[in-house]
Amino acid sequence: MREHIFLPKPLFPRHICFPDFIGGYSQYPEHSVSREYRTTEFNLDRNYNLHIVRKGKGYLMTEGKRYELTAGQGFLFGPGLRQSYRSDSQDPWSIAWVHFFGERLEELLDGKGLDEPWLFSLPDLQPIEELLDNLLATGRTYRIEDEYSLASTLYEMLLRLQASSESLNVPLNQAADKIRSVANYIRAHSVEPFSIQEAAALAGYSTPYFSRKFGQTFGMSFPDFLLESRLIQAKRLLASTSLSIKQIALDTGFSQASYFSACFKNREGMTPLQFRSMHQDDGP
Repeated sequence: MREHIFLPKPLFPRHICFPDFIGGYSQYPEHSVSREYRTTEFNLDRNYNLHIVRKGKGYLMTEGKRYELTAGQGFLFGPGLRQSYRSDSQDPWSIAWVHFFGERLEELLDGKGLDEPWLFSLPDLQPIEELLDNLLATGRTYRIEDEYSLASTLYEMLLRLQASSESLNVPLNQAADKIRSVANYIRAHSVEPFSIQEAAALAGYSTPYFSRKFGQTFGMSFPDFLLESRLIQAKRLLASTSLSIKQIALDTGFSQASYFSACFKNREGMTPLQFRSMHQDDGP
């Protein structure tokens, strides 16, 4: 059995999550998928791809590893990831899927599926199966007024998956690697005007997700990190040059000398001139 249900674009434009394409396969051993990075098939360069195994077994391949998936297990691909999975030929899986999109999904899903597929196992499949069946039943006879029911059913499913499931694969934590790379770039270019939106775009993440992950990675907010980077440059100039305070402020990314001096004193417990006097008089 193969079922494909495509849904219209919702009238309300800011659903937290909404299904774009739902369906399922059973007794179909030929089911095999191989999609390249940033595939546009089924809008998967923009949408998430969730699969849940109901019976039988199949396999997912990622980063040179193969995972066997059986009833009560599943996987989630974020937008644009390479996707490779297939049914077992002898015991083909019965599987249901939901392709979905929404507002601030990176936050809702805590980044799951963004850098690599999230594989999970459910101790109790029944509540998720009931929600899947509701989605499929509503999709088959979809009416305009069903929009809100579909959105809320999918939302409940995503919350239950996160609350009750166990991860089957150890995350590679590529998000932290990307954020460290952006942080190094900011350190080297801190004198330039930099917004958190621009930094998030460099990492390829939404601003809220980047902000949260940045804080988890460095133990400080992005604005504090940028300020620290500029003050490090200012201290170097104060200790090694005779540039004026105004010029140092401008050269390290501050728009006003008064603001620079206030930030410096708040962080260092002394004025820029006091810092200069201490370090130029005493030497290293």
